[in-house]
Amino acid sequence: MKLLTTFFALLGAASLFGVADGQAQTERISIGYPATAMSHFPVFVGREFGQFRDEGIDVQLVRVAGNVVVAALLSGELGYTTSSDATIRSALQNIPIKMLAAIGVKPSLSLIVRPEIKTVADLKGKAIAISTPGTTTDFTAREIVKHYGLNPERDITTVGLGDQPQRMAAMQAGAVAGAIVTPPNDLKAEAQGFRLLVFTGDFMEDSILGVLGTSERRIKEQPGQVKRMVRAIVKTLLFIRQQPDQVTSFAQRFWKLDRKQAEKSYELVVKTMSPNGSATDAAMQFAIRQARSGIKTDKEPTAAQAVDFSFLREVQQELKLR
Repeated sequence: MKLLTTFFALLGAASLFGVADGQAQTERISIGYPATAMSHFPVFVGREFGQFRDEGIDVQLVRVAGNVVVAALLSGELGYTTSSDATIRSALQNIPIKMLAAIGVKPSLSLIVRPEIKTVADLKGKAIAISTPGTTTDFTAREIVKHYGLNPERDITTVGLGDQPQRMAAMQAGAVAGAIVTPPNDLKAEAQGFRLLVFTGDFMEDSILGVLGTSERRIKEQPGQVKRMVRAIVKTLLFIRQQPDQVTSFAQRFWKLDRKQAEKSYELVVKTMSPNGSATDAAMQFAIRQARSGIKTDKEPTAAQAVDFSFLREVQQELKLR
C-alpha cells in the first residue's frame, strides 16, 4: 500500500495547481485497472478521445494488483476500478463495493499453446499459465479444458505467473504448455509461432469481464461524481462501436500492432463489450458463480448484492438508450 499511498500523495499535490490556458477546471479521479488488456481498454479510449474530459474528469489510470485494489477503494486512495474479480467477489463477501456498470459481457480470453499442442486433449498432464489462482484466468482455463472433455482437477495444472508477458515467457521457455491471455497478446503470440487454440467468446456463456466498480461510501458521499463516471463509461462504449477506424488506429498505436492485428483485435473484443453498460441476467449469474468458486461461503449470493445500477439507468434514460 505504501507505493500506492505515495502515488496518490503526489497526485493530490499536483491537483492543487490550476489548469493552464483558461481551460475549465476538472476533477482529478483515479481508476485502477488490473492489466493492460483489451477487456480494460475502454478506460484508455475514454481518456484518449475525451469522454471523461467531457464530464469534467481528469482521469488518472493506475495499474493496481488485485490484492491491493479492495483496500485502496475502501480507504478512498483509489476512486474506481475496472476489475470484475475484485468488485464482484468483494460484494459477495459483504465488503462494501458495488458494480456500477458492465464493460465486458462476454469472455474475451484466449488459450494460446506451444506449437506441438494441436488440440485441447494434448494438454492432459500439462500446465497452463494464469495470472493468479482463483481469478478469472484460472476459472477460464478450467472451463476450457472441461468443455473439451478433460477433468480440470486431475488432467491439468494451472500456474499463477502474474502478467501476460510473464505467462508468454514461461511458455517460450517450455515451463508451461499454454497460457490464458487477452487480445492483442493472443495475436502477438501467433506471430511468434504459438498457436491460438481457443477463443472463449466462441463458446462460453455470457459473463462479466471488466466493470466500473467503486465503494459504497463513495456512492453515498459523491453521487454526482459517480453518475458522471458512469456516463463517461457509457459514452465510451458507444464511441467504440460508432468509430471503429479511430479506435482501431488507437489500438494499433497503443499496443504497437500492425494494422491487421489491430483490426482483428478490435473485431474480437468489440463483440464481447457491453453496448451501453448493461449486462444480461445470464452474464451476472455466470459471474457470480465464477466469483463464488474462489471464496468459501454457504450462502447463495444474488446479483443484488453485487450491483448498483441506479446511476446506469438514469444515464441510459438521459442518453435515450432505454
